Amino acid sequence: MRKETFCSYLWRKVYKEAPPYYCYYSLWVIMLKPIRKWFSAVLIPTIPFSNLRVQCYRWCGYKIGKNTFIGMRCYLDDMCYDLIEIGNDVIISYGVFFACHGRKQGHNKLVIRDGAYIGMNSSIIARSDDGIVIGKNAVVGACSLVNKSVADNSVVVGVPAKEISKVQ
Repeated sequence: MRKETFCSYLWRKVYKEAPPYYCYYSLWVIMLKPIRKWFSAVLIPTIPFSNLRVQCYRWCGYKIGKNTFIGMRCYLDDMCYDLIEIGNDVIISYGVFFACHGRKQGHNKLVIRDGAYIGMNSSIIARSDDGIVIGKNAVVGACSLVNKSVADNSVVVGVPAKEISKVQ
């Protein structure tokens, strides 16, 4: 059980039901959340230096491994920064979109294993309850829509992404 807050107490008295998750946020979280969202969705994607861009994502709470490249204009889901894990030696090209949630769906985990490559303007959408795993050394082609897990050493392309071969 979460610690009761003024907001959750008020919700219980007025609506006579269990309060939603956001009623348990502290005042500090309520004040910092919009700042972190703006920083990760507006400012960081425009930073021209890759190492600084990756470090800023780490400061926002994303789990990003060593020697990882994240291109400009990428959108990492700012509501689920704690559900995105990016491994070591991963290359994420320009304009890739990551989503861990959607309308009438829960917040799901998104994992990118070591050595994966994600092509330009791809979309990675974690729509299943198990989340999405992009396997070790997997390649996602440009402009692909990945909505289910990708096996290790696979090459996937298309909308939705389908496996076309294995990486040697």
